[in-house]
Amino acid sequence: MTRISRRDVGDAATGFSLSAVAITLSVLFVCGLAALLWWLGVFTSGIKGAGDVTRDQNDAKNREHWSATFNSEFQQIQADQGVIANLEHTATSAGATVQDHDNLTGAQNNCRQDVAQYNADASSTLGAPWLPEGLPTQINADNYCGS
Repeated sequence: MTRISRRDVGDAATGFSLSAVAITLSVLFVCGLAALLWWLGVFTSGIKGAGDVTRDQNDAKNREHWSATFNSEFQQIQADQGVIANLEHTATSAGATVQDHDNLTGAQNNCRQDVAQYNADASSTLGAPWLPEGLPTQINADNYCGS
């Protein structure tokens, strides 16, 4: 059996100390790198977010979608106006029933929902830039659907 000398104990202690220092420095380096990457992500998030919105707005699929959506919604509102005009004529004619008045109210409410959807889409971040020429930017429900 060999004897353990003071030198052997000192060498082992030095080795453990150097290992502990190396591990501590490695952990601190990894934590510092993670903190730096997190900070860069937070610091550049506004720029990245604005860039993502611009990229999404200019996407050809986005343009096609919103053009079709706005045209479809506006055509639906115009169709609602025609239905309201017919129901208004029926509800104000002689012999109109309570059901005729209820039908008119229901058509007006449906028109208001369609106008609200159009206005929400016309105000959306992705849709607003692609509102086709000739269509209103906002629609007043009272003017289009009656009161």
